[in-house]
This record gives sequence, structure tokens and C-alpha cells, in this order.
Amino acid sequence: MKMSTQFTVSIQMLMIITVFKDKKITSETLSQSTGANPVMIRQLYGKLKNAGILNVSTGMGATTLAKPPSDISLWDIYIAVEGYNPNELFQFHPKISDGCQIGRFFKEILSVHLDEAVLAMGEKLAAISLEQLLNEWNAININRES
Repeated sequence: MKMSTQFTVSIQMLMIITVFKDKKITSETLSQSTGANPVMIRQLYGKLKNAGILNVSTGMGATTLAKPPSDISLWDIYIAVEGYNPNELFQFHPKISDGCQIGRFFKEILSVHLDEAVLAMGEKLAAISLEQLLNEWNAININRES
């Protein structure tokens, strides 16, 4: 598990595609909005399509969600674009000394707690849907326009 801009850019992309579903949304449009390179946007299209989150038709440029926003969690998006490897978020130095009283068992005792933290993050992100974010965006948008 690693943190990059792919996760947050993907969420923003999906929100734009949902909010402006009646308009043709291109990778250039998404690039301008997200600040990400159009090449990255097209790569994310592929990852989200492979994960069953996005429908992308080439040529006509029609891009839609493959399922309702209520059925897409932030964890689904994270897994689609970042993958899942619990050992990537917290890494241990490869040369911890087995001769050290602390180092000898350090990874064993700390890994349990770090794994729990990664699981908690996954559970939290799984509980938040794209629909929830869209509702929160709508509420803020309405309040700011008033």
C-alpha cells in the first residue's frame, strides 16, 4: 500500500464524470481540473475500467460509471488504482540487526500493530461511497451558492 496522487485524482475524476454525465469529458478536461497529466488520466481510466468501476468507450469519448455511485467505495477506488500490499505503507529497514536485543524482535512486535492500522484504514474507506462524497459536495455547493 502506498500513497500517491492516483487515488485522489481518481476520486475527483469519478465525481466529475458523475456530476457532468451529460457532457463529453475528455482526458484533457480531467487533466485541467485535477492538475494531473493527460497520460496519467488515461492510465487511470484503464485501471478503473479493469476494476469494473468505469465504462470507457473509445472514439466517441463516452465515459460513464459501470455501477451506481452508492456501490463504489473509496476502498474500491484505492485498490483499483494503487493495488493492495500491506507491507508497502510501513516498511522496515532491510538490515535490522538480529544481534540487537530490540532489533531481533522489532519487526515481529510492530508488524501486528501496523497491519491493524492498514486494516482500519481499509474498513474506513470501504464505508465511504462515491455517492456520499457527491452528497457532501452537493451540500457544500448549495450552501456556497446561497
